[in-house]
Amino acid sequence: MKYIEVFEKYVKDLDEKGFKDAKSDVLLLIYEVFDFDFSKWTMFKYDEIKDIKKLDIIESYVAKRLENMPIQYILNKAYFCGLPFFVNENVLIPRFDTEILVEEVLKLANGDKSKKILDMCTGSGAIAIALKSLGGFEKVDALDISDDALEVAKKNAQSLGCDINFLKSDMFSGLTSENKYDIIVSNPPYIKSHVVDSLESEVKDFEPRLALDGDIDGMKFYKIIRDEFIKYLNPEGILALEIGYDEAADIKALFDGFDVIIKKDLANLDRVAVISKNKLT
Repeated sequence: MKYIEVFEKYVKDLDEKGFKDAKSDVLLLIYEVFDFDFSKWTMFKYDEIKDIKKLDIIESYVAKRLENMPIQYILNKAYFCGLPFFVNENVLIPRFDTEILVEEVLKLANGDKSKKILDMCTGSGAIAIALKSLGGFEKVDALDISDDALEVAKKNAQSLGCDINFLKSDMFSGLTSENKYDIIVSNPPYIKSHVVDSLESEVKDFEPRLALDGDIDGMKFYKIIRDEFIKYLNPEGILALEIGYDEAADIKALFDGFDVIIKKDLANLDRVAVISKNKLT
């Protein structure tokens, strides 16, 4: 059997089940299983497969995809800010939209590596690790309530050579008055509860609801942050939050009296709120 025949067979299987990205999905699986890249695929796709045992592996991967399991969970791999992260069903899959949050924090730091950073609801550790790797900050702390998520985050930090202090904490509850930061960053759960139930299967049935559900109005965790964040910021400190595309007005109302700047993502949707500790005068 040739590589191209494997490709065509499984694309057909996914197409028949309505998978809109069937070709890219199968190609990613082929790249992973056969250790291909674009160049190798171009050169060898019409060759006969020598290691036929790997056909069983790719068949099992396609079977999982047909059950709507995301490619990232099948391969235990996702890319964020150009870095490879291990992911499983204990953590949210890092998304390109969230890279805007990292970009904004790096701009706020303005090259100052002495900035102390706190990443709340760290999940896979993607934000904290990207900031440590790209910004070179001396101190990056990251917290999460989930032991399983923290295990994944620590694994990622180790594999990417990042020294980050991970802490199990229900939001700010594990911090003390000695924990002071120049920038607090968070991508908390912010999807409204009823909306979570309407999401596509590969999200609602596989990604942890704990990392998605922001309660009835999507504001549960933002309210906790609003009530507590000032205690943990240094003078002139900044809070940076990922927000839902339709939540800018609610965020501005929630942080009434503070300087709130909304940043858009590549799709021109509201995505990040940058909030100053200093009240407007």
